[in-house]
Amino acid sequence: MSPAMLALIKGAKNKYSRGTNEIKKAKEGKTRLRILPVQAMGPLAVPGQFWLEYGVHWIKTEMGGKPVAVVGNSDIVYGTPSPVAAAVERAIKGAVSDDDIKLMTEWKAKKAVLLNAVIRSGPDASEDPVPFEVTPTTFGTILSMIDEYEAESGNILDYEKGFDFTIERTGKGFDTKYTVMPHPSAKPVSKASIDKAVDLFALVEREFFRGEETKAITSIVNMTGISTSGIAIAGPRSAALLTSPSARVAEAVVDPEIEKIAEEIVATETEAEPVVAVESEMDKMRRLVAAADAADAAKTAAAAKAKAAKAKTAAVEKTAAVEKPAPSAPGTAMEESTDLDPSEVNSILAELDAI
Repeated sequence: MSPAMLALIKGAKNKYSRGTNEIKKAKEGKTRLRILPVQAMGPLAVPGQFWLEYGVHWIKTEMGGKPVAVVGNSDIVYGTPSPVAAAVERAIKGAVSDDDIKLMTEWKAKKAVLLNAVIRSGPDASEDPVPFEVTPTTFGTILSMIDEYEAESGNILDYEKGFDFTIERTGKGFDTKYTVMPHPSAKPVSKASIDKAVDLFALVEREFFRGEETKAITSIVNMTGISTSGIAIAGPRSAALLTSPSARVAEAVVDPEIEKIAEEIVATETEAEPVVAVESEMDKMRRLVAAADAADAAKTAAAAKAKAAKAKTAAVEKTAAVEKPAPSAPGTAMEESTDLDPSEVNSILAELDAI
């Protein structure tokens, strides 16, 4: 395989081997946990904010099926327009049957809230904090309790004197309900646990902003036939993944000369593309590998051409030497030349011209 293909395979392997099992949720029954007031990162976070809002689009071809693309909603996480959300809304507007509308509605981002929490009970119990997801309504209830107990008990999120919360989950599907109960007497959180708090924003970026917006929109287009005019797809935000054409080629190609030619090829193709480039990941892979191979071939051809030009110059010089021999000394016969015969030189020149 070419270096470009090997680099792309390595990146894709790391990308698709990751799952989202790191994020925990309340299971059926009761889950007792301690919420850690660790500062959340991200462009929309403010000082003191210990939670992170995020939303994810699960694009499926049928109800209950496996998703063909899982993409974060950039509007919820970054405050920037979401191209996937725009494509979903356009698909819903163009739907003609109730079943289609029901399926497409499932593509909308499900907003949730992430917290750092130490789970005290249940199968996920651990002394170390984990990212824990709650519904916006459940989180609203928790915030109300924090506000209510502030006057009586102080900061119930305090690491030493704070409260635990029990979240009880009942029902299934659309009938799922969550109730929250505070526990004033709770075990303190250790300094070691606090130091292991998760960077929630980095987690969301890594899991849901992996450059799959194009894949999601391509899937929507293939299923609905919508136009993508006016839907701009931004580049991936995670620096850990090589998803842009120039980044992939630069990483895959070692030779600087080949890299330069490949970037020019990709740049030329990009200029010819419309504002919205709906392209599958496999198509990208094929195109970029072809660009790298073309660059390699271009370099080889350039080297061969330079070598041929050099040989041609040498042949011309020899021809000149044959056609215009140096004058002989008076009274002496000119010695027979040992250079190439003119017919041989002409033959060589004809072959070089054909290169």
